[in-house]
Amino acid sequence: MKTKWISILIVIGIVSVVLVFRIASTRHRPDTFIHDSPQWNLPKGVKARLGKGKIQDIAYSPDSKQLAVASTTGIWFYDANTLEEKTLLIGHTGAVLNLDYSPDGKVLATGSADKTIRLWNTQTLKHENTFICDADHRDNFNFRFVSFIGDGNTLASSYLGRMDLWDLTTNTHKVELRKWPDRKMDFSPDGTILASGNGNDVQLWDTIANKEKQRLKGHTESVRTVAFSPDGKTLASGGFDDIIRLWDVETGKQKQTLKGHKKSIKSLDFSPDGHTLASGSRDDTVQLWDVGTGKHKKTFRKHSEELEKVLFSPDGNSLVSWSQDNIVHLWDVATNKHIDTIKGHTDFVYEVALSPEPNRNEVPLILLMRQFANSLSFSADGKTLASMGKDRTIRLWDVETGKHAKILKGHTRGIASMAFSPNRSTIASGSGDKTLRLWDSVTGKQKKTLRGHKSVVSTVAFSNDGTMIASGSWDNTVRLWDTATGKRKKTFKGHTSVVRSVLFSPDGKLIASESNDKTIKLWNVKSGTIKHTLSGHSSVIFGMQFSPDGKTLASASVRNTIQLWDVATGRIRKTLTGHIGIVENISFSPDGKTLASVGWDNTVRVWDVDSGELKHTMEGHTNSVRSVAFSPDGKTLATGSMDATFRLWNPDTGKHKQTLNAHTASVNIVTFSPDGKTLATGSYDGTSLLWDFASIAGTVDTQK
Repeated sequence: MKTKWISILIVIGIVSVVLVFRIASTRHRPDTFIHDSPQWNLPKGVKARLGKGKIQDIAYSPDSKQLAVASTTGIWFYDANTLEEKTLLIGHTGAVLNLDYSPDGKVLATGSADKTIRLWNTQTLKHENTFICDADHRDNFNFRFVSFIGDGNTLASSYLGRMDLWDLTTNTHKVELRKWPDRKMDFSPDGTILASGNGNDVQLWDTIANKEKQRLKGHTESVRTVAFSPDGKTLASGGFDDIIRLWDVETGKQKQTLKGHKKSIKSLDFSPDGHTLASGSRDDTVQLWDVGTGKHKKTFRKHSEELEKVLFSPDGNSLVSWSQDNIVHLWDVATNKHIDTIKGHTDFVYEVALSPEPNRNEVPLILLMRQFANSLSFSADGKTLASMGKDRTIRLWDVETGKHAKILKGHTRGIASMAFSPNRSTIASGSGDKTLRLWDSVTGKQKKTLRGHKSVVSTVAFSNDGTMIASGSWDNTVRLWDTATGKRKKTFKGHTSVVRSVLFSPDGKLIASESNDKTIKLWNVKSGTIKHTLSGHSSVIFGMQFSPDGKTLASASVRNTIQLWDVATGRIRKTLTGHIGIVENISFSPDGKTLASVGWDNTVRVWDVDSGELKHTMEGHTNSVRSVAFSPDGKTLATGSMDATFRLWNPDTGKHKQTLNAHTASVNIVTFSPDGKTLATGSYDGTSLLWDFASIAGTVDTQK
């Protein structure tokens, strides 16, 4: 059985909500997974989960009946024909990164960021065994893959230059290969040889004797990819020298040299019968080669950007290729004709899984891609939550049910900013397409497109009465718009760099704009003039917020300081120092008397606004604290951290109330609904959780 390889690109610093697309060769169904219910195995206290998590890997069962999906929430099982959910398996305490079926389909192996491998019975869907990986040699542990090899009695796992082989008949660790190069590799079909690029050489490793078997020399530059033929007798290798070489595995002698590509080789795959080799290159072409003669058979030219991977279907009749232009092409190998171009993806496609028994008229392939969600925003009544993504859409969710309600489409580039109107009837969104768009939040229809900015619209805000919208842009300007007509009222110029954030004062008479030029400007809405330029920070400003009475503006800086500004005079009232790392976020209490701040020093700090004195320093998070929010009654402070937890605190006493572990990655957003009944948390794991605040706030947790 030919080993399946999955190459995953690691996404850092982004809150992710990921789609899996079921694509037919002649029709597209991009919303299939979105409308499935994600409400299985909810953590205690959670009312709903938005999204299924960032998806890392996919695999068909050998009998084509199951589709397993590895995600940050667990392992999702689907009926491969109907794509209906069957169950969600949980047990890993970290994101599930990789998975693979045994050759007989009875066992599923999963590798996780929690440094364990789990084996699951695919019939009972029960956990059977756990292998704990010794990864103390590296703190930033991550699997490269888990894969069954040979007859299925051995499991291979690879991470960070090390490979382990596990004996599944005894459930024991079998072999450890240290200092293995981090390059694409492949096992021989019987699992006895492991091949990998090692500099300009191809390294063959005997997995039984646990020693190097041979080095194949001939490439003049680094080897990027290798692939065994189905019978294990031939090895193909390609690299930066633009040449493919075919080797006799037994003798180590070079059999053929395949020349034709004009740039480095990125992917190789043999047809199931071993007679044809497909190659994908940075020259944007796919080429087919006769393995026996070494002669070139066909060049496919459809891609406009660098090829990522080529893959034969299990029956060898089709070939799929995809590239950095986010387009997937399907080819008929027998006729050398192009079957289909699959477009519409709005972010990078990083894996394709072909059904073991593809039906070209039904579902020949499944596409895995990542879709980013950058922000969450509640409507004023707390009934609707909006999430925006770099897939150019805004998605509306019902807070009570967690059901996905509407998708707002129209932007031609990623959405950078979003805001609800006070009466929740309108959503404003800003995009990299230089436009500001207004949407009817009830119907999901686009109401107006506001044009005028010359670059990305990075921030938008409604006035408290909803009649005006302020927008800031990478063109260094702030613009004021009439919500009803969509007409531009004023353009404010004065910043010398990107405008990162805009904010109306509570009375709507001022707009505050914060820029990469290290200043905040207060603009008179009526006259369009600058009331004050607040110049006190010595570095980039991370955030700002008006006090509820509008008399004070707080701003946080990369230089670990917080400034409290007198809005009337534009002067600094207080400089709050104490953080020993970047101040990431700030929040006023509802009465405006207290300010909370969080930062990269892992602490939460509570300040008296009038005196500027530090009231409490709360410790407990084990990594940077990214988000902070007061409950509407001011009695609870919520914080989210890169340690994947969020905590509840008493802001009056500084006492820790509760720690909740439900996400598998950094919690970047904590926000309360206006009625205080719901707390939403958003995470890098690609999910947002809606918590019943009453059920989690009543329990006191002594964990520090």
